[in-house]
Amino acid sequence: MLRVEPEILANYVAKGTVRLAFSHVLDHGKPSMLAHRTAECAGSQDPMAFWRMHDLLFERQDQLWEADPYVMVQFATELGLDGIALEACLDDPAIVEKVERMDQARRDLGIRSRPSFVANDQLVQGALA
Repeated sequence: MLRVEPEILANYVAKGTVRLAFSHVLDHGKPSMLAHRTAECAGSQDPMAFWRMHDLLFERQDQLWEADPYVMVQFATELGLDGIALEACLDDPAIVEKVERMDQARRDLGIRSRPSFVANDQLVQGALA
C-alpha cells in the first residue's frame, strides 16, 4: 500500500473521484491493538500525525511483534509528538473502544483482507494485479 497509496491520493482522492478510508484490522493480537492505538493517539495530537504514524508503523512492522508502549513512545517522539501524552493516551478506554468499534465495523461490512476496495457498491478484496 505504501507504494501505490501516493498514486491513489494524487490521481483519484485529490480529484474527488475516490474516497480513501482506513479501517483498523485487529488480526494479530496484542501487537495489532498496540499499533492501532498508537496511530489513534498520534492522531489525537494532530490529525495528520495519524497518517505519519500509520506510515512509520508500516515501514517498521518487523519491530511490532515484540513492541511495547516504550517503543511506541520512541516512534512518537521521532515524529515530533509528545511521547508522554501518547503513553497516557494508549490506556485511554475511549481509544481502545474506538479501535475495537472500527475493527468490528469493517468485519460487519465483510472486509476480511487487505487491501479491500468498494467500487460501485461492490466489495473487491485483495491486491489487484
